[in-house]
Amino acid sequence: MKFFEFLALHHYCEGLMIFTALIAFIFSLRHYSWHRGFRIIPYYIGLFLFQATVADFTYFVSPRGDRFAISLELISTIALTIFECCVFNLLILHYIVGAGRRLAIKLNIVLFFMAEIFLYLRAFPRVPMESMCLLEPIAIVLPGVIYFYELFTIVNPKALKDRPSFWVVSGIMYLSVGSLTAMVCQQYLGRFGDAAYTLGNLFYSILFVLLMRAYKCSPDEWVVGDRYEKNIT
Repeated sequence: MKFFEFLALHHYCEGLMIFTALIAFIFSLRHYSWHRGFRIIPYYIGLFLFQATVADFTYFVSPRGDRFAISLELISTIALTIFECCVFNLLILHYIVGAGRRLAIKLNIVLFFMAEIFLYLRAFPRVPMESMCLLEPIAIVLPGVIYFYELFTIVNPKALKDRPSFWVVSGIMYLSVGSLTAMVCQQYLGRFGDAAYTLGNLFYSILFVLLMRAYKCSPDEWVVGDRYEKNIT
């Protein structure tokens, strides 16, 4: 009975998110050697599923807030937030051509780390989870904007639907912009705040679907220095 109560959480979107994550995880393992630039994705999805498992463990085993369970969920959430931001920045960096824009993304990752450490030390021993989670989508939007700027300024004869980078970055931007909007608006929605959290689950589902779509593209687009080359591996 409690399992169905769990599925009903957030309008069944929690279960949908976990289901799409599992399918994407299996999909990424099957195509692990197909896309060289995507080899970090299975590790990201694996950590995502681990964090979801920890959160579900807290819900089922310790609904009243066991201290150990809450601490474990907190640590896993922080680890996922930091790792997710780094993975998304690196995935986008893989397809950026301009040397100055590549440097901007690298600096963006460094600034994100410094800001996360500052927020943590400033609020210690409390953990400012809302601020730390809000900072992540902000740190991902800039690399996404840089990618789409290059998308429309650099000639590439390959169709968008056949470019794995387009599907990956689109999924990342859907998640980042949607999550940022939902988190900013959540505190003003009152009793409808749960609907904003539900949107976050839907954006994750969209991300995993688009990642699977990217795996179906030919792996012939990757960046070396400041030029495109063919991936012949």
